Amino acid sequence: MSGDNQTSLRRQLIVRMLSMMLPLFILLWVIAYFSSQYFINAAFDRSLIRRTFALADRVEVMRGQVEVDLPVAARELLVFDQEDLLFHSIVNPAGRVIDGELDMPRLPDNQSIRPGQLIVYDGVKDGEKVRVAAFGLSLKGTSAHGTVLVQVGETLSHRSAMAGRATLAIVIPMLLMTLTAAIAIAYGVRKGLEPLSRQRDRLSARQAFDLSPVLLEGTPAELRPFLDEINSLLQRLSEAVESQSRFVADAAHQLRTPIAGIRAQAEAALSGARHDDAQHALARIAQSAQTMGDLVQKLLMLARVDAAENTLRLNRLDSADVVREVAREWVPPALAKGVEIGFDMQDSEAWVMGDAQLLREMLANLIDNALRYGGTRITLTVRRAGQSVVWQVADDGPGIPAAQRAAVFAPFHRMSGSVEGAGLGLTIVQRIAHLHDAKVSLEAGEGGAGLAVNVVFPAVPAPGPA
Repeated sequence: MSGDNQTSLRRQLIVRMLSMMLPLFILLWVIAYFSSQYFINAAFDRSLIRRTFALADRVEVMRGQVEVDLPVAARELLVFDQEDLLFHSIVNPAGRVIDGELDMPRLPDNQSIRPGQLIVYDGVKDGEKVRVAAFGLSLKGTSAHGTVLVQVGETLSHRSAMAGRATLAIVIPMLLMTLTAAIAIAYGVRKGLEPLSRQRDRLSARQAFDLSPVLLEGTPAELRPFLDEINSLLQRLSEAVESQSRFVADAAHQLRTPIAGIRAQAEAALSGARHDDAQHALARIAQSAQTMGDLVQKLLMLARVDAAENTLRLNRLDSADVVREVAREWVPPALAKGVEIGFDMQDSEAWVMGDAQLLREMLANLIDNALRYGGTRITLTVRRAGQSVVWQVADDGPGIPAAQRAAVFAPFHRMSGSVEGAGLGLTIVQRIAHLHDAKVSLEAGEGGAGLAVNVVFPAVPAPGPA
């Protein structure tokens, strides 16, 4: 799999696994190292103690005097070692050295040794670190009194050499184990990520418009939820592309008709011999141009509504003010058609979260539809209904049969026998309502006559005092 260091999943897995294993290896190495040091020192200390006891066994008391009966062969055996320097000292109860070295390392903290006490301690002799075993030999039961201090010491060359060899014996296997573990982890991660590589290869081999589901065969269970979401996204995208394709095809068909009419009427006006025929053709051209202009305006508005889904910012609005402003704008064109527009504000507060421009466009489409297909009166109502705010646009026209109410929200849908309008008004209304988390419903008007369009918004509290 490719990718930079910051986003490589393989690198992250390897680094995280090694970062957890390396401290464990280091801990094991430290434990093994100090354990080996402990047992090496313990073995050498036991040997040193045995030499001390062997030397103490050669101490005798003759006529009240402490003497050392140490044959030459025994003395040579006591000091023989191929790597370390061995030395000893025997001090009588009076504090005089009767055998061995005169400058032995002092006991720790200059303490005195008790009868029968054994002490093993570190010291320095002739500038070199040494290890010393001291034993207090009691003279009780003899003709002398007190305690004889028996000391045997050795340098640390042999111990250091053994510690170095033990360290190498521990470090080298640990390093090999760490390297093997790193290789095994890298290999395991690579094999574990192969299903992702296969899916990447399959997706990269697809054509641009191939939105078929991703195959789930051979994928681990952990990838299934991720791939299921991708397939769900592909399905929604496929539906959106298909819907957009149908919309573009319908829009092209809708535009083709007025364009063809304009061309035909223009040719008729150019070829017409009589003035009246030319005037009639020009009137038809103007009507077709107006129809096409309305259609283009609706298409552009629908495109803007669809684009606003990802960038829309809603603000707290008094919806009654929005309805009142739009109603005031539509009064003159309504009166020109002989239609009366009434406004009914049933609650003093009707606050919603919305985009004022889109809400005005939605209401304008509802009023425009009522003027085209309604009767002689249009009533705009704003009221509270529990936790909702309801806008209603009602007319006293012929209405829409209940069986056809669901279909009128489809793009370019017109009622049977109707040729006016672009068939996009209610589509725009529904999509704007969706952006505001509102619901649109159609029902019969008052007394079963006409049509009432209800838009139900979630209500929000009024803003507090500034």
